[in-house]
Amino acid sequence: MEMKNYNFITLEKRGKTCILKLNRPEKKNAMSEAMRAEIIDALETLKDEKKIRAVILYGGEDFFCAGFDRDEVQAMLGGENWNKFIESSSLFHRTFLEFPKLLIAAVNGYALAGGFDLAILCHLRLASGSAVFGHPEIGFGACPLFFPYMALVGRGKALELTLNTSTKDTFINAEEAYRLNIVNKIVEPGNVLDEALKIAKTINRSPEFAVEQLLQVSNSFFNRYDAFETEMNTIVEKMKKMLNL
Repeated sequence: MEMKNYNFITLEKRGKTCILKLNRPEKKNAMSEAMRAEIIDALETLKDEKKIRAVILYGGEDFFCAGFDRDEVQAMLGGENWNKFIESSSLFHRTFLEFPKLLIAAVNGYALAGGFDLAILCHLRLASGSAVFGHPEIGFGACPLFFPYMALVGRGKALELTLNTSTKDTFINAEEAYRLNIVNKIVEPGNVLDEALKIAKTINRSPEFAVEQLLQVSNSFFNRYDAFETEMNTIVEKMKKMLNL
């Protein structure tokens, strides 16, 4: 497999697993539209790559992802590119929801806003003790995703996670995330990527058809596309009304 060269992500093949590393450190891996497009392109390529059976999302040793690029989003508010942003955002989330192979998030440091969503949309999540999760965007008027959290932790706790984790005082740490079953395993600092590779290697030993079937069943219960579609449409319509679009 010949890995493509990207500007904001890197791909590295390790056996049957590909490490997709977020690579915008100057912005704490905040995802611009161009970066999201690269992630979509990479996943579409990896989906059809027969030698790859698992993908690990990794942000590096210091942080996972600070979410969508706030400056870019604010610049689009009320502008002619807003609808384009909504469409690209929806496509980004659907690419993860529909990805047929194993996705593992390996989290160090901050996983905030869309970065928290990015981890949630993976099948499995590993975190070091430095990991921190939260939704600061609710504090400046951006609505977080909701349904994927409800599918994991129930309605009440999902509302708490999306409404009440907007500041450093209310962010949740790795231990709390593990208690809530958001994180599958906490590992020692510096070992998150190695442990994710180890788990992927173990799962990859099982027959491919069996893993694919289980992931498909899991996706069918987790995704609930009709509920996700309703959520996205509600957010879009509310934002259009607020912005007089």
